[in-house]
Amino acid sequence: MERIQFYPPENLKRVMLQDAEVNSISISQLTVNILMEHYGLAVPTANKKALSEIIDDVIDEVKAFIKERPTGTTFDLLTASETFKNIHMVADGKPSTNRATVGKVFASKLGKDDDFKNIDIVRTESGAVKKSANRATLYKIL
Repeated sequence: MERIQFYPPENLKRVMLQDAEVNSISISQLTVNILMEHYGLAVPTANKKALSEIIDDVIDEVKAFIKERPTGTTFDLLTASETFKNIHMVADGKPSTNRATVGKVFASKLGKDDDFKNIDIVRTESGAVKKSANRATLYKIL
């Protein structure tokens, strides 16, 4: 993303700060959301989901993916979940932030959640986390 400077008049700045605070987003994200809507590039409200719903959907899709695959299969979340792959930029923030959050939630379930006891992170010989072609963490069904 490119950085663009914006100098709103004081009355507009006040209103924007209030709106951003009410929606728990940054001024920058508020500005992007407003401009996306203005230019017809915004995701329709019906397609927006809270991050907690996205996490639940991704976890359910990964569970289904794992059940359909044999032991030894390696995967990343982009491969295992269509929802993860389609996280949109205006769904509670930037995709990298949302994807990272979903990835952390998934990783925290490994070895603890019954559905993910047999999943582990793939590591190189040196112990570093191995990445997929998508530059995402690789997991393996044990």
